[in-house]
Amino acid sequence: MTESSGGLFSTGELAALQSSFHQGSAEASTTLAKWIGKPSVVKIESLDQLPLEEATSLLSAGDGPLCFCTVELKGLLTGEMILVFDDASGLALADLLLEQSQGTATEWTEMAVSVALETTNILCCTYLSSLSRSFSKTDGADELLPSPPKFQRDFAESLLEFALMGQAVASDQVFLVRTTFEIDATPVNWTLLFVPDAVSMLRIPELIASQTGR
Repeated sequence: MTESSGGLFSTGELAALQSSFHQGSAEASTTLAKWIGKPSVVKIESLDQLPLEEATSLLSAGDGPLCFCTVELKGLLTGEMILVFDDASGLALADLLLEQSQGTATEWTEMAVSVALETTNILCCTYLSSLSRSFSKTDGADELLPSPPKFQRDFAESLLEFALMGQAVASDQVFLVRTTFEIDATPVNWTLLFVPDAVSMLRIPELIASQTGR
């Protein structure tokens, strides 16, 4: 976790954010395990505040595209959550949830895409519900609401540059939260990103101050 006082958030604010996201990860772990029927761990890898050009290289996948399921955030905070995975990991998930032998799914059929989208929806709803409770000043009256997820395949640098551009116009640094996954004690190539927009970047310190002042 970056702790530079010259970044977008102070060390104390980053610590408060990390605590909130750890709680969301714990709840997402339970939900994911129920959804796929296997022990699952969702964990915070990092809270990053860094220049845009460095952020866009965080998910480098060589010369190939990655798959992205993107959820737009509304309500208490705005921005995006993005579940990122390569073709092999996404299609393996489709085989698992469709109760097929591993290797059966070889392309992104409508059913395989539907599995990826529903997994994203379940993860994001759990995470956002936890964050809403953490940040709300009125005992849960304020909500973090996700839009229906959208599926696309693109190159990581292009996707991240687009997702983070809203922050970059207001600051020379950007901020994002990276979450990683284990299923059956084995790491899988999925990453969940939380990308607040420029408006939320200004609101987050206010929410943290309210949270720590209760």
